[in-house]
Amino acid sequence: MDILADYIRSNILIALFLSIGIGYGIGKIKIGKFQLGGIAGSLIIAVIIGQLGFNIPGILKTAFFAIFIYACGYEGGPKFFGALNNKASMKFVISSFVMTILGLACVLICAFYFNLDRGLAAGLAAGGLTQSAIIGTAGSSIGNLGLSPELTKQLETNVAVGYSVTYIFGTLGPVLMVGTILPLIMKWNLRESALELEKSQAKGIVLDEDQVLALEKVSSRIFEITKDSKYLGKTAKDLEEDFNEKIFLLDVAKNGSVIKVDNYDNYVFQESDWVVIGGKTKVLLNLTGVLGTEIFDCTNLFTTIEYKKSIIFQYQKFAGKTIDEIKPLLPPAATLGFVISQVYRNNEELPLTPNFKFQVGDEIILNGRKQNIENSFKALGYPTPNKNVVDYITFSIGIILGVIIGEITVPIASIPISLGTGGGCLFSGLIFGWLKSRYPKVGGMDTGTVSFLKVFGLVVFVVIVGLNAGKSALVTIENYGMTLFWLGVFVTMVPQIIGFLFDYFILKIKNPVDSVAIIAGGRSSNPAYAEVLRKTQNSTPVLPFSIGYAVANVFLTMWGPVIVGIITKN
Repeated sequence: MDILADYIRSNILIALFLSIGIGYGIGKIKIGKFQLGGIAGSLIIAVIIGQLGFNIPGILKTAFFAIFIYACGYEGGPKFFGALNNKASMKFVISSFVMTILGLACVLICAFYFNLDRGLAAGLAAGGLTQSAIIGTAGSSIGNLGLSPELTKQLETNVAVGYSVTYIFGTLGPVLMVGTILPLIMKWNLRESALELEKSQAKGIVLDEDQVLALEKVSSRIFEITKDSKYLGKTAKDLEEDFNEKIFLLDVAKNGSVIKVDNYDNYVFQESDWVVIGGKTKVLLNLTGVLGTEIFDCTNLFTTIEYKKSIIFQYQKFAGKTIDEIKPLLPPAATLGFVISQVYRNNEELPLTPNFKFQVGDEIILNGRKQNIENSFKALGYPTPNKNVVDYITFSIGIILGVIIGEITVPIASIPISLGTGGGCLFSGLIFGWLKSRYPKVGGMDTGTVSFLKVFGLVVFVVIVGLNAGKSALVTIENYGMTLFWLGVFVTMVPQIIGFLFDYFILKIKNPVDSVAIIAGGRSSNPAYAEVLRKTQNSTPVLPFSIGYAVANVFLTMWGPVIVGIITKN
């Protein structure tokens, strides 16, 4: 055993990935509704392995945390600034901000009343409020206090200990609150409320989770032009304009053979033509008897290819307008031969209703004839940049700016407050993420890379903290264990209770789904959100949770330096 211990002690990488591997294995174990998660599991295993004694350079910890927190900001930037700029979302922004303030207040009350040091107070916040990023921002601020190396290490260890002891109930508490306690007290049926809310949002159309709205999709059908066809002797342009440019001619066959058509817009329909018409399925259903007879058994005749192109909506003069308001402003025939099939904003698909208003930066999917799309798309925007490329220049600039911002110190009530590397990189990430969503030509990162940097950066950071904690972690647990646990319960539950009352009576958030979703978001609690989704069984909680989550992630992360600055005990 001594040989194995010496070997692990001398190989930091083995200790690092051993902690991650075992930690994630433990984190996947479910006990009822509770699941520890890979981050907390890795930290606990790292503290155990850390009993062997490690002294990993702090720059590694800082670097990985900077990567993690920048990725968090980058991902949340579009939603954060979008929420601030949306009057309809402001009640969710205010609710989430108040929840974070309540959380901070509860931590400070516990710290002063129970004489906790800076490290334990920050750890209590990180675990009780389930915001792992506080470990990094508080640790960064502790490192900037100018304390002795021994004291700095002890305070950083206490952050990890406070987090470990309080995290379990910090995760379980919001799940109980939104899934059991509030629905029981308020006599809410979240599923019924979700169905009613979805019905009002969908204008009467409610889909089960295994259904899709097929009539809104793009498809194609084959018709034979009959002698009584309304469009016999008319052009494809006439047909497309009559149906509000929601269909288009794709292919033509005569006498059993596909023919070449040089200009589809001006093609004149003739009796016995077989034509392939693409477009919105709902519109295609209306062509039988009007255009001709639908043909079904001709799969061997046509090998029609429909063109698809993704573009970025570019022009401010069209922003805030519907497609019917935009069409008259475009050149003649600029919208013929294709349809807009999908729209994405901040990487989320939005329902393309008749009243949908486009915004600069929206990603638009065009389906139709290649020639028409290539000739017309520039009137709306430019081709979507490759999403699977990481711009390391922008990424590096973002991290550098974050470090510089984090070093700025501002005295507040005679207390020197700085964001630290973590807070600075969070702020920088928010800006660059928003810039990328607003101006997609700005270099950025794909969603897969952002997700990897978030998870890997954080888990490496917390494992290094755990490995460095060593035996002093056990001493802190012996001295404060149960006290910390009950303080964690207080910090976890009280902000939710007061926050709910504030939302219900002051902000008038009385819809059950909105109420529980914003609590989950304001607590940045993914497990609670999962419980809300399980209860509602639809997507109605997405909007309030997403807004609350984005706001909470920003402010809870910033509370790390604030707690270190306000608490004076070392």
